[in-house]
Amino acid sequence: MVVLAGALVYAGYLIGHRVRTATEKTPPVATAAASTTSTVGVAPGDIAPNFTLTTSTGQTVTLSQLRGHPVWLNFWATWCPYCNKEIPIVEQEAVTHQGQLDVVGVDVEESASKVNTFMTAHHMTYPVVLDSQGAVSASYGVTGLPTSVFIRPDGRVGALYTGAILSVSQANQMLAQILPHS
Repeated sequence: MVVLAGALVYAGYLIGHRVRTATEKTPPVATAAASTTSTVGVAPGDIAPNFTLTTSTGQTVTLSQLRGHPVWLNFWATWCPYCNKEIPIVEQEAVTHQGQLDVVGVDVEESASKVNTFMTAHHMTYPVVLDSQGAVSASYGVTGLPTSVFIRPDGRVGALYTGAILSVSQANQMLAQILPHS
């Protein structure tokens, strides 16, 4: 009974959501070179951990090469029901903000063929990189899916959201942390 209760509490945590914004800090993932005081981590204001991964179609994406543009990293998996509910919103925002925002899906520990089949079936047009060993999701402290990291053009984290973003207005609240104001 205690194990079942613990499992339900943990499931609730994974299903629930958590937003971190510029007023809240989390422990850093790593520190930058000693010559600088900038912290590499996932707390708002930290420099987002750099990575290089391959997309499901074989192209290479390096986060640092996206500097100068706001970036929405969306950690997900095909088996995740809440990820499936969120994907149409992510796709809609990718299309709406095309040319102003780089949306990058980060599939956690699945094969390229599985991801490509899923992307075709769900009409996903934004790039999805494969975190086949889970190293990038670990460096971002991802403990539940979906998790979104919103990165400002200067490469610093604007916001972190754990849980499904299920409306355009909710997505726009997060994107307001990183998109230039008009």
